[in-house]
Formats: sequence, structure tokens, C-alpha cells
Amino acid sequence: MFTRDDYIVGIAAILIGIGIIVQAQFLEVRTSLDPAGPKALPVGIAVAMIVIGIIHIAGSYYVNRSIEPVGKTDVKSITERFREFRPVISIVIISLAYGGLLDIFGYLVMTPLLIGSILWVLEIRNIRKILKISLLMTTILYLVFRYGLQVDLPIGLFEYFS
Repeated sequence: MFTRDDYIVGIAAILIGIGIIVQAQFLEVRTSLDPAGPKALPVGIAVAMIVIGIIHIAGSYYVNRSIEPVGKTDVKSITERFREFRPVISIVIISLAYGGLLDIFGYLVMTPLLIGSILWVLEIRNIRKILKISLLMTTILYLVFRYGLQVDLPIGLFEYFS
């Protein structure tokens, strides 16, 4: 179930959980009938992530302790480890850029770029397929958020035209 390197996932889950808790402290609290308030869901998810991180670290520790070294150990170089995590690191960087630029450029510009970039990182290289998936998913998500959930999405550049 656990592997030797699961401690990395555990540390990442704990750090993300702590980050979510810190970000939740800045949520605006409005008058609401909900006794838990707007912070309950993010903090609950963050606590779950921290627990999952602790479980991964403990499981990795147990696996590493129970494996007896036999002959030559399997030690990966830093470049091999980076090569394994490059897609994850790339998607995190792309997502952070998306979050930072969303208010400036707007949902309709940034979301197709986000989806297309993630598809490219996942080694889908057919430009037509990337364009179709990006535009279709952006349209579907726009309709869900705008009309289904009635959420006002960032307009960005299109604010000058409204």
C-alpha cells in the first residue's frame, strides 16, 4: 500500500493543508444563517489533508523500517526524482499563474489557457484536440458556474466592453 517515497506526498499534503487553513483565515464573514460559516468547508478539507499527510508519513516510515537492505540499494538521483515530479510541479506552477492572472485577464481568456497548458503537460500534443477540449470545457464550466451556481466569474479584459 505504501511505498518508500510516500513521505513526500505526506509532507506536500500537510503543507497544502496548512496553506488552506491560513488562507481560510482571510475569508470574509458575512451575516449568514449557517452556524459553521464560510471557513468550515476549507478548514475541514485542510484538516483531512493534514491527517492524510500524517498517515502517508507514518506508512512510509513503517515501509522503510521493514525493508532490509539487500545488496545494492535503489537510490535515485535528484534529476530522476525531478523528472518524475515534473508534471506535478508544472501543473502547480500553471495553476498558481492561473489564480494570479484570473482577475486581470478574466475567466474566458485564462481558463482555455489553463486547460490547454495542463493537456500539454500531460503530453497531449494534437493542437486541434487541445483547442476543442479547452474551449468545450471552458464553455461547460462557464455555463455551470454562471447559470447553474449563479457565480459571477472574473471578466478581466472584457470589463472595458461592458
